[in-house]
Amino acid sequence: FYLGAEYEKAGRHGEAMGVYEAAEKQGISNGRLLARVGDLSLRGGNRERAIAAYEKAAQLNPTDTGSQVNLATAYLEGGKVAESERCFRWVLTIEESAAAYNGLGLIAIQRQDPAAARVHFEHAVALDSGLVEAQLNLGLIYKMSGDLPRAKACFQAFVAKAPRAQY
Repeated sequence: FYLGAEYEKAGRHGEAMGVYEAAEKQGISNGRLLARVGDLSLRGGNRERAIAAYEKAAQLNPTDTGSQVNLATAYLEGGKVAESERCFRWVLTIEESAAAYNGLGLIAIQRQDPAAARVHFEHAVALDSGLVEAQLNLGLIYKMSGDLPRAKACFQAFVAKAPRAQY
């Protein structure tokens, strides 16, 4: 884990994946290892491999909410909305999670239910005002509903906290 993590920090993702794959070949299989494989697979654009790794991680450790959120997000990006919702809701049975509420808000948007989306995004922002995606999503919902003062506040929070390199 430490060697793979150091490779990841250095931006040497291929070498990190090689370390994790070598560990798997030697029979080391646990949720932490599989979560790292999932994360690197997503970063490399291989969503299906990421989903497979996250699913195995979830089986080995169903209370790992970080992996569950990542699995739900990968499902959502892959168009598997029902599976995504199931994972996000599972996370919320374990802990209050801004990321899970944000994901449920995105699902509500896909289902053209802006009222439910607003509730989920508001929960996400209340739990973690630093979750910039939720700030942006909530701002968009407020803008669509004509609540411009609240939209402006969310957009300002987003701009203040969003990493410039990423956005």
